[in-house]
Amino acid sequence: MAFYLPLLQPHFKDIEMGDTLTSLWSGCGSIVECILDAEPCVIKAIKIPRHINHPKIKQSEFALNRKQQSYKVEYNFYRLSSAYLPTSAKTITCINAINDGDDYALVFKNFTQYGFAQASSQHIKAILNWLASFHAFNLNKPAKGLWKQGNYWHLSTRPDEFNKLKDNLDKKSDIKKAAHKIDKTLQASRYKTLIHGDAKLANFAANEQGEILGYDFQYVGTGVGVTDVMYFMTSCFNDEQLHKYADAHLAYYFSQFKRALNVYQPAINADDVIAKWQVLWSLTWADFYRFLAGWSPDHFKINSYMLAQVNVTLSGNKL
Repeated sequence: MAFYLPLLQPHFKDIEMGDTLTSLWSGCGSIVECILDAEPCVIKAIKIPRHINHPKIKQSEFALNRKQQSYKVEYNFYRLSSAYLPTSAKTITCINAINDGDDYALVFKNFTQYGFAQASSQHIKAILNWLASFHAFNLNKPAKGLWKQGNYWHLSTRPDEFNKLKDNLDKKSDIKKAAHKIDKTLQASRYKTLIHGDAKLANFAANEQGEILGYDFQYVGTGVGVTDVMYFMTSCFNDEQLHKYADAHLAYYFSQFKRALNVYQPAINADDVIAKWQVLWSLTWADFYRFLAGWSPDHFKINSYMLAQVNVTLSGNKL
């Protein structure tokens, strides 16, 4: 019997299991279609193994605990936060969030039954609008049960990758020497919000009307909004496109953020938030580069646009 069935049985009378859609990262569970009490659903069934078999992540108690905490954070987000988001920053609908020890069953309405499908490059602006609303709505709000520092690559959560960095990784910079100051600068921002933390194109769904749903909130927590925007752009633009479109799309995000902040938190000076976050743009790229350079130095996301932002950060901050 599948490990998640005992989790479901106390909550649903009629359980009809369907296909397994995909496996979770490194054997941590499955995404399974089902019908629960006549409702088409998808279950994110999570069971973390004692050994994480990943070619680029050192097996350690630290790495295992990080993964366990990520699923606990996602469980907390759907249980405590997602239902209260505004319509302009909706998530997929969580019917129930069930937990027993290290096992979880997150039960969602099957969004494909309601006209939604995996988002594509035609939805880039709509997703930037989603991020702007999510960040504006959550600005300066507590991250109850979530990561105190959102995203999966920040410095304190990646000591193994940091230790793999070589001093003077390239001729123009020393990202290892600068890493702690970059991290502290990002954390010291006057304005913090909840960030998605893994805001790649694959973690959004869209319908024909351009409505967006977010999902996969394992790394949601406190941060600056431009961190999500940077990471989102790495998921949908190549190097040439970044040089061509990044500035315009960042400006679009800020215009939508200002509009949303005036709706959700009009007492906050939107122009001041934007000014503070604008200067952190290159730092978010340098911070992500530090992780990639230690984790996978040949990664395709390390490109000339990213390296240009790294050099802006290092030269501009005398790092």
